[in-house]
Amino acid sequence: MPLTDQERTDFTALASGQISDAMESLGLRRSVVTGLMMLAAPGAKIVGTAVTVRQVPKNADEDREAKLTRHQDVTRKIAGKGDVVVIDNGGRIDVATWGEFHCYACKQNGTAGAIVDGATRDGPDVRASGFPTFVRGLSPVKSQWDLKTAAINEPVMLGLVQVNPGDIVFADETAVVVIPVAKKAMVLAKANEIRRFEDADRATLVAPA
Repeated sequence: MPLTDQERTDFTALASGQISDAMESLGLRRSVVTGLMMLAAPGAKIVGTAVTVRQVPKNADEDREAKLTRHQDVTRKIAGKGDVVVIDNGGRIDVATWGEFHCYACKQNGTAGAIVDGATRDGPDVRASGFPTFVRGLSPVKSQWDLKTAAINEPVMLGLVQVNPGDIVFADETAVVVIPVAKKAMVLAKANEIRRFEDADRATLVAPA
């Protein structure tokens, strides 16, 4: 299992800035994704291992009505407890590649959250589902007419950041950070060191009322 329960708890106590600073100080490749919209309760975070999906436009000769996406396979059969569904739709926001019922299917399986470099439909319902979801935008147009699934659990892109299956994905209201699974222990240790320093500094600056 890529993340132990203790590691998951320790990562959840962190902020994206602390993880980003840790990776910078360790000389690791910057892997921060910004500009996504958080559809979740204030303060929500996502921590888990990446299950990746890549969406592409249908070919001109493919039936507009044909269902060539595999969301249901991912949300109902592949993504499991502690996973994060990561969907690469190239940032396209005119067509939705996520929706309310995918959230409920993932919740049943214990999936930790979803990161969508594209759009979702059902924005208010996604937020109300209690399943943390980060998206590039909103659209009512369903994916069936325009998109197909090109790959599952292969390397994908979130903006300029590559995500490999099994990478550690952290998301809070500020940003998404992708951590190579082989580097998780060193990143976690350094980020905890940074957090302890910030906590001590905060205590000297924030006087009790």
